[in-house]
Amino acid sequence: MTTNARPGRGKSLIASPEDYVCIDLETTGLRPSSDWIIEVAAYRVRSGRAEDRFVSFVRPGELNRVSSFITQLTGITREMVADAPLPEEVLPELFDFVGDDMVVGHNTCFDMNFLYDGALRAGLEPIGNDFTDTMRISRRTYRDLPNHKLGTLAQHLCVVPTTAHRAAADVETTIRCYERMVKARHADIPFWDC
Repeated sequence: MTTNARPGRGKSLIASPEDYVCIDLETTGLRPSSDWIIEVAAYRVRSGRAEDRFVSFVRPGELNRVSSFITQLTGITREMVADAPLPEEVLPELFDFVGDDMVVGHNTCFDMNFLYDGALRAGLEPIGNDFTDTMRISRRTYRDLPNHKLGTLAQHLCVVPTTAHRAAADVETTIRCYERMVKARHADIPFWDC
């Protein structure tokens, strides 16, 4: 029997909600227990259209954790987050913005674990929303793709991303990919011919 290492964290569901909040994070690394969130973006989507957005840098607990690798990958520097609000300021606003909505994202388990652990580290009640992962849907639907990174999925679905590895741009790309996958599933049509 497996125990949930994060009790109360929402479940990963294969679902296609029409109303949801799409989330993406940029972080100082890959470990939610020891790395930090440095940027968050969340867009509230209703019937396929983004109606509102929440975007913020987040000051990590240790500024020196923004490595040159992370700066090269994301473009986010130590200086950009030095005066940003702390997690205990940003996360309550984000959780309030999300409300009871289902969360959609790409590799969402990563983001939800960071939000969960980040909330606990900040002394907050962790997020418990259920979520849908476009990477998981991609793996089940497009098995022949060489990988299921957001850029690969976007290219397959003829979605041109504005940029990569910035939270707001990745949210916009994820929404467009998700909406195309949902539309294709309901219409029973593929989206591989651009």
